[in-house]
Amino acid sequence: MASKISHPLILPLLLFILPLSAPWTAADDDGAVARSAFPMDGDVAWVVQVSDLHISAYHPDRAADLVSLLGSALRTIRPHLLLVSGDITDAKNSKRTTSRQDEDEWITYKKTIDALVAKGGIDKRRIFDIRGNHDTYGVPYRGSELDFFSTYSVNSQLGRLSTINSIMLQV
Repeated sequence: MASKISHPLILPLLLFILPLSAPWTAADDDGAVARSAFPMDGDVAWVVQVSDLHISAYHPDRAADLVSLLGSALRTIRPHLLLVSGDITDAKNSKRTTSRQDEDEWITYKKTIDALVAKGGIDKRRIFDIRGNHDTYGVPYRGSELDFFSTYSVNSQLGRLSTINSIMLQV
């Protein structure tokens, strides 16, 4: 195998940081590590990271702006990976005084990612999303009916719900 991979670039990522506010139990962490490997052209790894999207039911323009701006950038940069890190949704009421998961925000996120795949030309398997504290507000445990990340995230759609995801880009 070493002969096929001349200089592997290994990018291990902790794709889920246990927030202090979420009571995950030891049973949630089965020790499994999801592993993904992708071929890479050239010697430079292009990775785009976007953070704190705060997709909001009260600010629908955020999703449209993301598709407009990031879609064009992805088509130009053609990254090997797209990382969407933390606070994917806003999970706040209109006055920003209370926190709760809003399934409509997660549906909007899924549609936004689908639009980015279409406009940006990136393979969905090369997108990794990571929960943030806003994405766990009011979620008593992973897999609960309020855990919309486990339904609408790219990682969930591709069966990558392990606590740790290891990503290898191969030259």
